Amino acid sequence: MTSKKTEILKEALNHFGASEFNEELLKEIDLNTLLEWSILEKEPRLCFRSSWALEHILLKNNKHFDSIYEDLVENYSQLKNWSSLRSYSKLMMWLLSKKNETIILSDSELEKMLEKSFKLIEDITCPVAVKVNAYDILFGLIPYYDWLAIELKLLIELDLEKENTPALRSRGIKILNKLGKLK
Repeated sequence: MTSKKTEILKEALNHFGASEFNEELLKEIDLNTLLEWSILEKEPRLCFRSSWALEHILLKNNKHFDSIYEDLVENYSQLKNWSSLRSYSKLMMWLLSKKNETIILSDSELEKMLEKSFKLIEDITCPVAVKVNAYDILFGLIPYYDWLAIELKLLIELDLEKENTPALRSRGIKILNKLGKLK
Protein backbone atom coordinates (compact mmCIF):
# COMPACT_ATOMS: atom_id res chain seq x y z
CA MET A 1 0.00 0.00 0.00
CA THR A 2 1.45 3.35 -0.96
CA SER A 3 1.95 5.91 1.77
CA LYS A 4 -0.54 8.28 0.10
CA LYS A 5 -3.23 5.58 -0.02
CA THR A 6 -2.43 4.64 3.57
CA GLU A 7 -2.93 8.23 4.71
CA ILE A 8 -6.23 8.46 2.81
CA LEU A 9 -7.46 5.22 4.41
CA LYS A 10 -6.37 6.35 7.89
CA GLU A 11 -8.25 9.60 7.45
CA ALA A 12 -11.33 7.79 6.13
CA LEU A 13 -11.30 5.38 9.07
CA ASN A 14 -11.38 8.35 11.43
CA HIS A 15 -14.67 9.50 9.89
CA PHE A 16 -16.56 6.21 9.58
CA GLY A 17 -19.50 5.58 11.87
CA ALA A 18 -20.05 2.32 13.76
CA SER A 19 -22.56 1.11 11.18
CA GLU A 20 -19.86 1.37 8.50
CA PHE A 21 -17.57 -0.98 10.42
CA ASN A 22 -18.59 -4.11 8.61
CA GLU A 23 -17.10 -6.67 6.26
CA GLU A 24 -17.27 -4.17 3.39
CA LEU A 25 -14.52 -2.17 5.08
CA LEU A 26 -12.18 -5.12 4.55
CA LYS A 27 -12.27 -4.45 0.81
CA GLU A 28 -10.33 -1.25 1.53
CA ILE A 29 -8.46 -2.00 4.76
CA ASP A 30 -7.48 -5.59 5.53
CA LEU A 31 -7.56 -7.17 8.98
CA ASN A 32 -3.79 -7.13 9.35
CA THR A 33 -3.67 -3.40 8.67
CA LEU A 34 -6.43 -2.80 11.22
CA LEU A 35 -4.47 -4.92 13.71
CA GLU A 36 -1.33 -2.91 13.03
CA TRP A 37 -3.12 0.44 13.39
CA SER A 38 -4.99 -0.69 16.52
CA ILE A 39 -1.76 -0.63 18.51
CA LEU A 40 -0.38 2.68 17.23
CA GLU A 41 -0.70 4.36 20.59
CA LYS A 42 1.20 7.41 19.34
CA GLU A 43 -1.87 8.01 17.13
CA PRO A 44 -4.62 7.52 19.75
CA ARG A 45 -7.57 8.32 17.47
CA LEU A 46 -6.40 5.88 14.78
CA CYS A 47 -5.59 3.31 17.47
CA PHE A 48 -9.10 3.58 18.89
CA ARG A 49 -10.92 3.68 15.55
CA SER A 50 -9.02 0.63 14.27
CA SER A 51 -9.78 -1.31 17.45
CA TRP A 52 -13.41 -0.29 17.25
CA ALA A 53 -13.58 -1.40 13.61
CA LEU A 54 -12.01 -4.76 14.54
CA GLU A 55 -14.56 -5.20 17.32
CA HIS A 56 -17.54 -4.54 15.05
CA ILE A 57 -16.26 -6.59 12.12
CA LEU A 58 -15.18 -9.61 14.16
CA LEU A 59 -18.22 -9.78 16.41
CA LYS A 60 -20.50 -9.67 13.35
CA ASN A 61 -18.33 -12.07 11.29
CA ASN A 62 -16.75 -14.55 13.69
CA LYS A 63 -14.99 -16.50 10.94
CA HIS A 64 -12.37 -13.72 10.76
CA PHE A 65 -11.16 -14.52 14.28
CA ASP A 66 -9.47 -17.70 13.02
CA SER A 67 -6.74 -15.89 11.12
CA ILE A 68 -5.86 -13.23 13.67
CA TYR A 69 -6.77 -14.38 17.18
CA GLU A 70 -3.12 -14.90 18.22
CA ASP A 71 -2.35 -11.29 17.28
CA LEU A 72 -5.45 -10.09 19.10
CA VAL A 73 -4.34 -11.80 22.30
CA GLU A 74 -0.82 -10.44 21.95
CA ASN A 75 -2.11 -6.92 21.29
CA TYR A 76 -4.47 -7.13 24.27
CA SER A 77 -1.58 -8.08 26.52
CA GLN A 78 0.48 -5.07 25.39
CA LEU A 79 -2.06 -2.26 24.86
CA LYS A 80 -2.32 0.72 27.18
CA ASN A 81 -4.88 2.84 25.27
CA TRP A 82 -8.11 2.64 27.30
CA SER A 83 -10.39 3.21 24.32
CA SER A 84 -8.72 0.41 22.38
CA LEU A 85 -8.71 -1.85 25.41
CA ARG A 86 -12.47 -1.50 25.67
CA SER A 87 -12.84 -3.03 22.19
CA TYR A 88 -10.08 -5.57 22.70
CA SER A 89 -11.56 -6.72 26.01
CA LYS A 90 -14.85 -7.45 24.22
CA LEU A 91 -12.93 -9.54 21.70
CA MET A 92 -11.21 -11.47 24.50
CA MET A 93 -14.62 -12.09 26.07
CA TRP A 94 -15.81 -13.59 22.78
CA LEU A 95 -12.74 -15.81 22.50
CA LEU A 96 -13.58 -17.25 25.94
CA SER A 97 -17.31 -17.54 25.31
CA LYS A 98 -19.41 -20.49 24.20
CA LYS A 99 -19.93 -18.68 20.90
CA ASN A 100 -16.32 -19.55 20.05
CA GLU A 101 -16.66 -23.10 18.78
CA THR A 102 -13.47 -23.34 16.70
CA ILE A 103 -10.53 -21.60 18.35
CA ILE A 104 -8.60 -23.38 21.07
CA LEU A 105 -6.39 -20.97 22.98
CA SER A 106 -2.93 -22.08 24.04
CA ASP A 107 -1.75 -22.05 27.65
CA SER A 108 0.44 -19.07 26.79
CA GLU A 109 -2.49 -17.13 25.32
CA LEU A 110 -4.68 -17.90 28.33
CA GLU A 111 -1.89 -16.76 30.64
CA LYS A 112 -1.48 -13.47 28.74
CA MET A 113 -5.21 -12.82 29.04
CA LEU A 114 -5.13 -13.66 32.74
CA GLU A 115 -2.16 -11.39 33.52
CA LYS A 116 -3.45 -8.44 31.52
CA SER A 117 -6.95 -8.68 32.99
CA PHE A 118 -5.57 -8.66 36.53
CA LYS A 119 -3.39 -5.65 35.68
CA LEU A 120 -6.42 -3.80 34.35
CA ILE A 121 -8.50 -4.48 37.46
CA GLU A 122 -5.68 -3.39 39.74
CA ASP A 123 -5.05 -0.15 37.82
CA ILE A 124 -6.83 2.67 39.67
CA THR A 125 -7.06 4.69 36.43
CA CYS A 126 -8.85 1.90 34.55
CA PRO A 127 -12.25 3.02 33.23
CA VAL A 128 -15.21 1.08 34.60
CA ALA A 129 -16.19 -0.29 31.18
CA VAL A 130 -12.77 -1.89 30.73
CA LYS A 131 -12.67 -3.10 34.34
CA VAL A 132 -16.02 -4.90 34.13
CA ASN A 133 -14.99 -6.48 30.83
CA ALA A 134 -11.86 -7.72 32.62
CA TYR A 135 -14.15 -9.31 35.23
CA ASP A 136 -15.91 -11.17 32.43
CA ILE A 137 -12.60 -12.26 30.93
CA LEU A 138 -11.47 -13.62 34.29
CA PHE A 139 -14.81 -15.38 34.70
CA GLY A 140 -14.26 -16.96 31.27
CA LEU A 141 -10.85 -18.19 32.42
CA ILE A 142 -12.19 -20.07 35.47
CA PRO A 143 -12.41 -23.42 33.57
CA TYR A 144 -8.63 -23.18 33.03
CA TYR A 145 -7.69 -21.91 36.50
CA ASP A 146 -9.80 -23.42 39.28
CA TRP A 147 -8.42 -21.03 41.94
CA LEU A 148 -9.66 -18.04 39.96
CA ALA A 149 -13.31 -18.19 41.11
CA ILE A 150 -12.42 -17.35 44.72
CA GLU A 151 -9.95 -14.63 43.69
CA LEU A 152 -12.43 -13.01 41.30
CA LYS A 153 -15.17 -12.99 43.93
CA LEU A 154 -12.86 -11.22 46.39
CA LEU A 155 -11.73 -8.68 43.79
CA ILE A 156 -15.28 -7.78 42.80
CA GLU A 157 -16.43 -7.48 46.41
CA LEU A 158 -13.45 -5.24 47.20
CA ASP A 159 -14.13 -3.06 44.15
CA LEU A 160 -17.81 -2.75 45.11
CA GLU A 161 -16.76 -1.53 48.56
CA LYS A 162 -14.37 1.05 47.06
CA GLU A 163 -16.36 2.42 44.11
CA ASN A 164 -19.94 1.35 43.90
CA THR A 165 -20.86 2.97 40.56
CA PRO A 166 -24.01 1.75 38.77
CA ALA A 167 -22.06 0.04 35.95
CA LEU A 168 -19.64 -1.62 38.35
CA ARG A 169 -22.45 -2.71 40.65
CA SER A 170 -24.57 -4.08 37.78
CA ARG A 171 -21.86 -6.19 36.18
CA GLY A 172 -20.19 -7.05 39.49
CA ILE A 173 -23.40 -8.44 40.96
CA LYS A 174 -24.16 -10.32 37.73
CA ILE A 175 -20.77 -12.05 37.87
CA LEU A 176 -21.02 -12.68 41.62
CA ASN A 177 -24.35 -14.42 40.94
CA LYS A 178 -22.74 -16.55 38.23
CA LEU A 179 -19.89 -17.38 40.61
CA GLY A 180 -22.43 -18.45 43.24
CA LYS A 181 -23.92 -20.93 40.79
CA LEU A 182 -20.53 -22.58 40.18
CA LYS A 183 -20.37 -24.14 43.65
